[in-house]
Amino acid sequence: MRLLLTNDDGINAEGLHILAKYFEKENEVTIAAPNVQRSGSGHSITAEESLTAEEARIPGIDSKAYSINGTPADCVRMGLNKICSKKVDMVISGINDGFNLGVDILYSGTVSAAIEASICKVPSMAVSLDTKYDNYDYNIAAKYAIEVFSAIEDEYKRNDVVLNLNVPLLPIERIKGIKVCNMGGKYNRHSPDSEDYSPTDVCYIKKGYATLTPLHYDLTNYDIIKQTAELFSKK
Repeated sequence: MRLLLTNDDGINAEGLHILAKYFEKENEVTIAAPNVQRSGSGHSITAEESLTAEEARIPGIDSKAYSINGTPADCVRMGLNKICSKKVDMVISGINDGFNLGVDILYSGTVSAAIEASICKVPSMAVSLDTKYDNYDYNIAAKYAIEVFSAIEDEYKRNDVVLNLNVPLLPIERIKGIKVCNMGGKYNRHSPDSEDYSPTDVCYIKKGYATLTPLHYDLTNYDIIKQTAELFSKK
């Protein structure tokens, strides 16, 4: 498959390089990433400055790589519309330096890059690893990304699906597997609150699972849309 890889940690980030090494073995990979660290940039775009893409050389990586003076969302749109001459089958963003769980995904450039792909009608996956302590290993997150990529049906790869994958900081043999779940609230590593007992990404990460949450850019609260409409229909 033809893949576009990006991130928010920048073109020189180790997580991006390891992700590329795994995926370029059996896929046609192009890399389009920010020229500097852009963590926490959310879904911001560049409106007033000109965007440029410079070819970059990444040691140990065979895939073509481009360094872009923009946000992660800019990189995805530029990669899809300007850099890649053929249709991209999937966008993969990461491996992020740290979790993107619960409401924190709203601030995440990594997840926003994946959502930008979805807006462009290209399926995507965001990949993040807990790197709180020094013994983290991006290879573990890359292996889980390959597992998810290999397992999802072609139907997912044809639609504008966003999959948010988070991997805990554990030896691979101690990770209990993958839990598909909802996004939770604010992640707090040491907080023994009610979030620990709800079926969300925040909960399952604390229990030693990798988590996979399907996302979409439609933020409509469908639970109350009818009730809200009734309020105004009476006036």
